[in-house]
Amino acid sequence: MNRSIPAAVSALALVALASSGTALANAPKNVSMTRVSMPGVATPHDVITYEESMPNGALIGAGLTMFGASYIPSMIVAASSNQPGDTSLFVPVVGPWVDLAQRDSSCPSRRCERDTGNKVMLVVDGVFQGLGALQIAGGFLFPTTRTVTQVAGVHVLPSVSASQVGLTAVGAF
Repeated sequence: MNRSIPAAVSALALVALASSGTALANAPKNVSMTRVSMPGVATPHDVITYEESMPNGALIGAGLTMFGASYIPSMIVAASSNQPGDTSLFVPVVGPWVDLAQRDSSCPSRRCERDTGNKVMLVVDGVFQGLGALQIAGGFLFPTTRTVTQVAGVHVLPSVSASQVGLTAVGAF
């Protein structure tokens, strides 16, 4: 007989909740709540608004893409080339400029006429690696800010189990 008492209480609690839910559903929808401040009584702060600063993800992503698209081919050329100056392409950002400076000294007459295309590609590679690195650094130096609004509140909910009936408080602060 002791086991039927908690079951009966649980059933009663569920019936009470169902009827209160129906009453709340039929309540008028255009009711507005206002907060009245009393002199000498501090009003609670339910809404917290602050600005949050974080690195600029779009700028960092664009910089990584630009840097990677120019540095990966440099590494491939550095690994597969027989020219001694091309090994400097393993060094990011500075490597293309060092290779360009050493390019003429490796030619027998100190002038390679068929090497103009390679020199242009080294300049383009150095510019894109440098711009990509600047974008990555800019993403950290110029962060984005966003406004965050948090609403504090507590919800009290009924808690019904086979052996207990009670209340549960759930809050966000």
